Amino acid sequence: MMPPPTQTTILWIYSVILFLFLGASAAITPLYPLYHEQWHATLPMLQAAFAVYALTLLLALLCFGSLSDHLGRRPVVWLAIAIEISAMLQFSIAESIAEVIRGRALQGLATGIATSALSAGLQDAHRERGGLISGMIPMGSMAALALGSAFLAKFAPQPLHFVFYLLTMAMIAAGCMLFIVPETVSRVPGALASLWPRVHVPHAARKPMLRIAPASVAVWALAGLLLSLGPTIARIANHDNGGALLGGSVVAVVMTSALVAMATHLAGSGVSLLRRGAAAVLAGLPLVLVSLHVVNLPVFLLGSSVAGAGLGLTVQGSLRIIVPLADSHERAGLAAGYFVMSYLAFSVPAFAAGFAVTAVGLRETTDVYVLVLLILTTLTLRSLTRHRTTSTCPAPSH
Repeated sequence: MMPPPTQTTILWIYSVILFLFLGASAAITPLYPLYHEQWHATLPMLQAAFAVYALTLLLALLCFGSLSDHLGRRPVVWLAIAIEISAMLQFSIAESIAEVIRGRALQGLATGIATSALSAGLQDAHRERGGLISGMIPMGSMAALALGSAFLAKFAPQPLHFVFYLLTMAMIAAGCMLFIVPETVSRVPGALASLWPRVHVPHAARKPMLRIAPASVAVWALAGLLLSLGPTIARIANHDNGGALLGGSVVAVVMTSALVAMATHLAGSGVSLLRRGAAAVLAGLPLVLVSLHVVNLPVFLLGSSVAGAGLGLTVQGSLRIIVPLADSHERAGLAAGYFVMSYLAFSVPAFAAGFAVTAVGLRETTDVYVLVLLILTTLTLRSLTRHRTTSTCPAPSH
């Protein structure tokens, strides 16, 4: 076991770098209304920017998800930082939505490479705390940087570019910080073979992964809806008023609620957290629907907040179930498998919804999308209720 000061160093630095990567992915969301207004970008083009990020992220997870198990965490994270800096530079000079889409492709690749390596490195330092941090950072970072980006777009010079200047400098600093982090795994053969696209879930984690899949799919599909179409839905609920600040506020409300729910439910089994998360989603989603039809922004934000809490509880419960089931040289592969499942649910339904909007309208698309999520979440809750003990899904040992 590594000494506590070393554990603390790794946890802090890897947490900061993961915060930057995942927060940067949400920093662009408040800018979508500005791309529409200033560049006349259509909704399908904006959805393409959302989808290409998710697609390249998934490809990175499939091809590079286990690479750090073979080469070590630090070299893989350095590679991801270099690609992320290229993406930030692309955003900082973009003058069209096509250039933004190219930047999003690079960003998805970088984030996919970094996510599994950093999550595994956090768990190398401390299995339970590392898993908890890996689950909480996405929520806090997306909330903070989406809202920060919205304020910069409103008040800073060069609203479409300024946030990316700052993120470029932050990524350079992150690359320098990595020099003081000790490597947490030894190199093992098989790096080239690991690049073949696959999802490597350790045998011990496969059945638990299947058990958490319905709940995870439901909440990540919800997150995809709120982070891609959320600003547009909020604009309708606000009588067709709103801009970057409203878009940033939607992301911040959802992710802050998720983070608060995770922080206030540190105890309890994974299954009990999944049940609470499903119940929160079932309470929040109807309010989102009602807000569209009565045109009421506070109701929309309330529903998004409650559903966001469900997202946080479900992610925390899922990670609490599967994290203890992998050995050190299996953790990056397990993290990649979980994020592949999550980001498929995050991206594919939301991408399809973006095109459905042009055919049938936003309200109708949102109605169908939310109703499907309600059905899936109800089935998930019924299934979890039948397994009230943790024997079916092992909880972490202490």
